[in-house]
Amino acid sequence: MYADVDVDASLVYLPRRLFELNHRVPLDLALFFHTFLPPVILYYATNILALLGPKVFVYRLALLPVTLFTAYRTVVSLDIAGSFLATDVDKLAYMNEAMALAMFIVCTRSLARTFGSTPQRLRRVSQTTDRTKTQVALDAADLSFNLRGCGWNFSESMKQPPYTRPLSPKSAFLTRAWQSLILHIIMFDFLHYASQQFGPDTIGSTTGGSIYDMSVIDPSIRYLRSTVLNVLVGMAIYGGVQIGHDAFAIIGVTIFLQSPTEWPPIFRSPWLSTSLTDFWAARWHQLFRQDFIAIGGKPLSLVAGRAGGVLGAFFVSGILHYIGLWGMHGVSDLRVLLFFLVMGLGVILEGLWSQCSGMRVRGWFGWIWTAVWLVTVGPLMTDPWCQNGIMGSVFLPQAIRPSTIFHAAMKGVLDFIG
Repeated sequence: MYADVDVDASLVYLPRRLFELNHRVPLDLALFFHTFLPPVILYYATNILALLGPKVFVYRLALLPVTLFTAYRTVVSLDIAGSFLATDVDKLAYMNEAMALAMFIVCTRSLARTFGSTPQRLRRVSQTTDRTKTQVALDAADLSFNLRGCGWNFSESMKQPPYTRPLSPKSAFLTRAWQSLILHIIMFDFLHYASQQFGPDTIGSTTGGSIYDMSVIDPSIRYLRSTVLNVLVGMAIYGGVQIGHDAFAIIGVTIFLQSPTEWPPIFRSPWLSTSLTDFWAARWHQLFRQDFIAIGGKPLSLVAGRAGGVLGAFFVSGILHYIGLWGMHGVSDLRVLLFFLVMGLGVILEGLWSQCSGMRVRGWFGWIWTAVWLVTVGPLMTDPWCQNGIMGSVFLPQAIRPSTIFHAAMKGVLDFIG
């Protein structure tokens, strides 16, 4: 009876096509206003409405589906890497990853602002209607782009690292920030370069390759190699996040005249962690903490208590990183999600140990325990990234990379000596 019905065959594959990224186009000025800017403006508007409280809930609810759709459209429509390179665009594919992460955060925070309680500043005498429109607009901007939520009630329980840089005068803070930025750029580049040398045509290329080299017959050597790569990539991630923090701190304090107090340290020496709880809750960056708690932790804690809250938060973290990896080339790996779920399990086990023994995981035993988990479970995260070609990316032009300059200088010295 349906023989005469003309059905568009593309509709049959609609679910699959919804997540294809091979039709993305380079960003230009027109697409910036048409595609990239709308979800950002809608997200900002949602934050304004969130500050106005329950009386405008219906307006937040009306904006939510439009915000979610425009954020999705941005990810599947725009190729940020292609805006900078006409060829070899995969060398900048991490830019598309960053855009996918940003749009995911737009979605999760829009959900949190729509259904959550009214955000409140921690250090303002008045939270009532006597705020001017300008104050509301500025608060909404801070609420939108203050990733950790420093100074807001929903981040009051966050374990913020103590300040390590002088806060006054601003010039002293900026000097330390510049020193850190330069140091971490050099460190990151050497880590990136070292990782690439394990396989210039595989891991070190945009084609990608596994950290497990199956051509190495001896399993002990093979897994030693993968362990070293896992550590190098993990340290590079740390360096990359620190670089971003330093750069934005300099911009915020210099251009937007922010106080240095608005830029507390992003890390607290994660290599000193004495438990997985210490690592994830206190020493690793807390950039997306509010999203993990609001979307995953709180809802599941109502169903399954602390264990549900922990797994819920780590599950949302896994989805975030899964979406980021997918944003590069349109493919991802469920091992990324599994990495965070296993980490959540480790945190739950620590809680059970504390309940049964009356002692927290800490000290040298805790440090060894944490290191073992990170080294053994880490490849669930680092291997998919390497296979997706992230280590073949170009972060600095080859001619000015500190690592290649150093390599060339050392080669010249050895050639001269020889």
